Amino acid sequence: MRRALVTSLGLLACAATGCDRHPEDPIFAYGRALHRDGTPRAGETLTLERLDDDLYTPLATATTEASGDFTLEMLSGDAVREVDFFRTRNQLRLALPLEADGSGTFLSFSMQDDVELPTLKPWDAHPVVGSSDQGPTVTFPPAPPAPPVPETADTLELLGEDGSAIPLLPTVPEPLLWVTSGGELLWRQQGMASPWTPSPYVLEDFAAPQVRLRAASMGEWLFSPLGGESSSVYFRQEWRTGAEPLPAGTLRPLSRGATCEPSLADACPWTDGLLTPVDFWKEETDPRHHSVVITLPQPGVPQRAVVRGLYYLQGRGGRDWLVLEGSVDGEQWQSLARVLLRDMSPLEQSLRDATFGVYSEPTGGESPFGDGPLRLGVQEPVFQDVPLSGTAPVRFVRLSVESLIYDGTSPPAEFYTLSEVSIFE
Repeated sequence: MRRALVTSLGLLACAATGCDRHPEDPIFAYGRALHRDGTPRAGETLTLERLDDDLYTPLATATTEASGDFTLEMLSGDAVREVDFFRTRNQLRLALPLEADGSGTFLSFSMQDDVELPTLKPWDAHPVVGSSDQGPTVTFPPAPPAPPVPETADTLELLGEDGSAIPLLPTVPEPLLWVTSGGELLWRQQGMASPWTPSPYVLEDFAAPQVRLRAASMGEWLFSPLGGESSSVYFRQEWRTGAEPLPAGTLRPLSRGATCEPSLADACPWTDGLLTPVDFWKEETDPRHHSVVITLPQPGVPQRAVVRGLYYLQGRGGRDWLVLEGSVDGEQWQSLARVLLRDMSPLEQSLRDATFGVYSEPTGGESPFGDGPLRLGVQEPVFQDVPLSGTAPVRFVRLSVESLIYDGTSPPAEFYTLSEVSIFE
């Protein structure tokens, strides 16, 4: 055990008050900061931030000891607020300064009493861009390990259908290749072995793509110190590396500048090559949409489709398929591709939802390093590079997602957000 979670003063306070925390009572978060080689970051000032009105603002500071250990002190009312007789945890954030090569790590977390935090240590990694006969390659190392559960902590458990208890440990990070262009997300790819070779369709005709590595782990630890107030910390730790340039893309899609339905502006926002995520609706009274139909400038034989940043309503059946269809007249449709996006058992879905939460991305949850939100769990967006099976010219291409529901059917899923759809001959 690195530290006791409750000091002798805290025990005295509990004895006197019964451990009913008041907003003005002090609480503590204990952590450790290390360099990437594992040596302590001694004498370094760290700043704790709190999310207020969608903006993180400084709340407290702490200076690391010779061992790298630090103690963050705050008031109970800083971590927990009471609104209409309900207690709600505030979102907190703690980051290490970026390394010279752009590597960094940070924690976003919530707590209500004394806790220990995961160790802050940068990921000792960097993407290496090379070349091959198939195009550019990106070599990358394994992700950092998941934060180990402290000796003083416990975890929640999920009860399986067979009655077994499954501990909800922090999720195991995966290396995620994060490709941007002009500050917008061009591609995200995980679950790949090193090296990764992006297809020329993925790079499209973007002039200055860059790739970095990102990784994340989410978890919750429970603390029950002797004589102290029980507490827990729900955390999300992220790591990132510096960026490396990729060669410019050379393929312009047939669909660039094409019109589409629905059309939310004068021009189709999903064929403009800008990569900006665009929501399908903003108000509850706005119409809902379950597909995008692209009208090509002239008939063509689609050979490839690239879908970027699609977020949709997942059914509870555990299976989803990305569906692409072509048509000459917009009435009769032929299949171009049907790609399995998700195949999860009920237990896998329960584990995912218990770990990530149905809505895991807090407002203002972007990286302090300007990388944008790294959406996980049910919020993970679709990025797909899809070969198409069309053999005849079409004028219209329709994109939809079929999502399995409880009755065994797979109706079209509601679309929430989409960045770009590109159709290539």
